[in-house]
Amino acid sequence: MAAEQSPSMTTHTLAELQGYLTSLAESHGQQEVVQLVCETAARLLPMSRGNIWQAALDREGWQHAGAWAEGRVLPLTDAPAQAAPPRGPEDELRIPLHAQGLAVGELRADMNSLRNADEHALLASLATAAAISLSGHQLQRRVRHRNVRDPLTGLFNRRYLEDTLERELHRARRVGASLVLIRLEVDAMADFTAEHGPETSDRLFQGMADAVHRSFRGSDVCCRASDQGFGILLPDAGLENGSMRAEAVREEIGELRVHQRGRALGPLTVSAGIAAFPEHGANSEFILEAAESAVTRARDEGGDVTRSAERVNSTTSN
Repeated sequence: MAAEQSPSMTTHTLAELQGYLTSLAESHGQQEVVQLVCETAARLLPMSRGNIWQAALDREGWQHAGAWAEGRVLPLTDAPAQAAPPRGPEDELRIPLHAQGLAVGELRADMNSLRNADEHALLASLATAAAISLSGHQLQRRVRHRNVRDPLTGLFNRRYLEDTLERELHRARRVGASLVLIRLEVDAMADFTAEHGPETSDRLFQGMADAVHRSFRGSDVCCRASDQGFGILLPDAGLENGSMRAEAVREEIGELRVHQRGRALGPLTVSAGIAAFPEHGANSEFILEAAESAVTRARDEGGDVTRSAERVNSTTSN
């Protein structure tokens, strides 16, 4: 009886691997990479069973990202991230997904489902190529993150606010929804910086940014909109609700203090300006200008207040 041909040496396997590598190079994200691994493992190793754990993208922990068993890709369930992948059987094969200095995940497989050393080596090759692709996507994501995030506060930056406002306005017009833009400006921040120094000022501003981030929903967009202020975009919110929430966060961040040499400094008051669609304009330029004008008026009145923008004639804002 002829010996069983090694799967790693067949023309079919080589063609599959070539297609796999090409697809990885053309992939558009980490989830697509995980899907490719599971699909290819299911085809090339039809008796195998395995899964992939991925380092969570936006928080610490690990996320179950994909699985396959006996020739098919298993559906992915929506589960929360875990501090670490669960312990499996002692004889479970575990292949770290590590490349370009990044630990991006772990591939696990049932050793009993791999028929020989060649299948073990083939699975390791799939994992190595996937790790390179996953790390590349993660590095690209970090670059994008830096391009849209303010380095001091970690909030989105002004450019992201403007781009998101444009998109949300388009959606609001399409579905007949409303939205609110809140502008917050710290009163007398320049005087505080001159008296206590930029490092102390930065620490106070970071605390304010944390308070802003905690005060809004996950669907809201919190940004650093200026050197001394914030912008918060509230999709599907009305003017009355936006004003209440602006007043609440304005009061909260206006109570913050920072310590310098054991002495509590602050608080600084905060002014807020509110603009809403469709009341204050039909495009992003009008909404931004309306919110800026409202917060400027609040500061001109002495600060520590919330003001809504003046309504505009809709025929002039298109």
